[in-house]
Amino acid sequence: MLIRLAYTSTFRPHITDADIDGITEKAAVFNKRHSITGILAVEGERVCQILEGPKEAVERLFESIQRDERHHGVVELDVSAIDKPGFEDWGMVRRPMVDIVTLAFSL
Repeated sequence: MLIRLAYTSTFRPHITDADIDGITEKAAVFNKRHSITGILAVEGERVCQILEGPKEAVERLFESIQRDERHHGVVELDVSAIDKPGFEDWGMVRRPMVDIVTLAFSL
């Protein structure tokens, strides 16, 4: 079973753009290994992310995100069963917040 999970959170003030780029690069490798695709949008300290993939893998990843001390206020927005990923072969990419809103409404 494949799912799509969307959440928001807030990065801690000490997180830099270089930190976010590093997180995105590591996530791309990890996610591809676990058949997870997704998109990450960051505006200031606000984060919105959509994850897709096998239910168990996405749920484990989201549990890890909730425990991650680099951000707080993690709020699950939606979880839906899907037939196929909407982000194709993206292990993880970073896009502007407006792109994630546009993509979310087109999925």
